[in-house]
Amino acid sequence: MQIILFSFITFVLGIIITHLWTKYKTRIKKIKYNVQYQYLGASVDDTRFGSVKLLYNDKPIKCLYNAKVLLSNESHHDISDMEINIVCDPDSTIILSFGRNTSSFNELAFTKDYGKVLNEGKNLVYIFTRRDYMLPVLNRGDKVEILLLMTNVHNKQPIVEVNCDYAGVRMKYSPKAPYELFGESLQHCSLLGSFITLLLCISIVLFIGNRVIAVFLAAVIALFASLVGFAFIKIIKFLTKLLS
Repeated sequence: MQIILFSFITFVLGIIITHLWTKYKTRIKKIKYNVQYQYLGASVDDTRFGSVKLLYNDKPIKCLYNAKVLLSNESHHDISDMEINIVCDPDSTIILSFGRNTSSFNELAFTKDYGKVLNEGKNLVYIFTRRDYMLPVLNRGDKVEILLLMTNVHNKQPIVEVNCDYAGVRMKYSPKAPYELFGESLQHCSLLGSFITLLLCISIVLFIGNRVIAVFLAAVIALFASLVGFAFIKIIKFLTKLLS
């Protein structure tokens, strides 16, 4: 009777775990992105030092900005033939753009629909306020970089938005951390590292009889708390990718 009950419980738990794992594997894939802006210059009339003029197609423009769109596939799925739509505010203009997958040597191509509109050359508002790119392959861990040379009629920073209509994919804006440690948020590394270091220090004090050695080891580990947090984050990410 106990064997039958144990087998039944194991069977039910197996079904539940399989269902949860399937749900985990088929969940919405999130593509993180952020946009970084860099001011390049502006047209200026100065009575003392002279004038600076910016021209585009021989017509004056007020300013130049560089916008860098960074995408990263941090999901556990490989994605193919995904369309990325980049749109700017009505007062801004996208002059030039260039995109690439950092894991590839090839430049990203425009979508067929955008290429058709571009070749016709009639809908200028559509052409100069957006860019539609096709990503042939976006493997897990891949990063995409799209550079935009832009201007704004009011001499203000342009605003860029990124969208994607790919089934099962959701774009998530992820602002760049102000301080990083080898590509990871320094704040996350410090908080997590401090907690782990505290646990390690308590264990050292409890299980090492020599107080001098215990204090010395605890102090050394505390000095590298951020690195401990960084290592733990990397291990978790590696195990997650391995299990996926």
